[in-house]
Amino acid sequence: MRSGSGSADAASWRETFLVYAQWPIFLVFLLGIASGFPLLLTSSTLAARMSESGVDIKMIGLFALVGLPYTFKFLAAPIVDAVRLPRVRSHLGHRKSWCVLMQVLLAGSLLGMSVCDPSRETLLLGVFALCTSTFSAMQDIVIDALRIELLSRDSQGAGAAASVAGYRIGMLLAGAGAFVLATYLPWREVYLVSAAVMAGFVPVTLMIRRLCLDVPSGGEQEAGAERGRYRDWVYRAVVAPIVDFMKRPAAWGTLLFIALFKLGDAMAGSLSVPFYLDMGFSKLEIAAIQKVIGVVAVLVGTFLGGFVVKRMPMMRALAFCGTLQILSNFVFAALAVIGHDVTALTVCICIENVSGGMGTAAFVAFMAQLCNVRFTATQYALLSSISSVGRTLISSSAGVLADGLGWGGFFVATAAFGVPGMVLLYVISREHVTDGVLPDSKEDARNAPDGV
Repeated sequence: MRSGSGSADAASWRETFLVYAQWPIFLVFLLGIASGFPLLLTSSTLAARMSESGVDIKMIGLFALVGLPYTFKFLAAPIVDAVRLPRVRSHLGHRKSWCVLMQVLLAGSLLGMSVCDPSRETLLLGVFALCTSTFSAMQDIVIDALRIELLSRDSQGAGAAASVAGYRIGMLLAGAGAFVLATYLPWREVYLVSAAVMAGFVPVTLMIRRLCLDVPSGGEQEAGAERGRYRDWVYRAVVAPIVDFMKRPAAWGTLLFIALFKLGDAMAGSLSVPFYLDMGFSKLEIAAIQKVIGVVAVLVGTFLGGFVVKRMPMMRALAFCGTLQILSNFVFAALAVIGHDVTALTVCICIENVSGGMGTAAFVAFMAQLCNVRFTATQYALLSSISSVGRTLISSSAGVLADGLGWGGFFVATAAFGVPGMVLLYVISREHVTDGVLPDSKEDARNAPDGV
């Protein structure tokens, strides 16, 4: 009897690990790279190129404004949900046609950035950079929706982990990878290569053969009947997704939880580098440990988070990963007592990044399960915006808190800031807020139209 139970457990563990070997998960990973790749090409990498070209530092600072489309991308999400593009090929569906269009436009705008001389054509470079960030933000919206609709409910955790890991790798390619390439090639050619890389993601999108979920055909027919009426279109695209979400049990509590879940983690991370410097660590030590070992730790954490979501019910997985996030802040407090010790710094960054990666993977999977298939892009964009706005506004007070409490007291306080989110998690878990939002398997949605 015990032997049979052991065999069943072993099979269950194998099934949990093998979810990462699924073809759709690999596609989600590649799309994650496509999503993260353009970001640094319009921020730090572009700033380095402009600096080497002799552009005034004040102008370089103004270029930070080209990142605004990422902040307000939720405003474009209703368009992605409601507007159906002409199908270039017969097998392109709603999401894929949007994704291919954004990737083609991204390749074009990066090509435009490659031919601009930053010192003589600064304004034109800014226009192309703004286009790149806009198309990138739109691509993020579509890829988030594609991930949710491509995977069945029990694969959302692994999908979230693969997406986050891919995003990090995409940023690494556009950051460290571009700097290495720029050592041997002019920046013009680096951006030309980047445009070619972006175009290379179009075949990846085309490899998606069928979605698990897609917008029901009835909604599209209704939309077609009233397409000429602007007010009705706005209602379907903007109001209906919000009304749909707010009708669910514990909707307000869920939104507040989303705003608070990563708060303690974000507050600690916002001042981590000043803390390391104040402890006497050199820039080289911080770069070597945080940017190399830390990135590996984040990747490990995201995959562990996906594993936890696969093995546990969603609310329990969030509770487990959220608790680890809170406890990891005490490691910073311990480092504040230990002081300058490279081994302690390595342990601190590894623990913080693994727990943070686990929390992010579980959190992304949770938000994915909250989305109604009819409004995937809009609802996910709104939820992710709420999560970032809450962290940004409240964690902006971190400096004042650190100044008043000292480093040790500050990191203990950031752990306390994670507690309200966990209390809210307990409250909303009693309402089963994710039940019935996504089907449990592809079999439940096998007749979904437009899902190739």
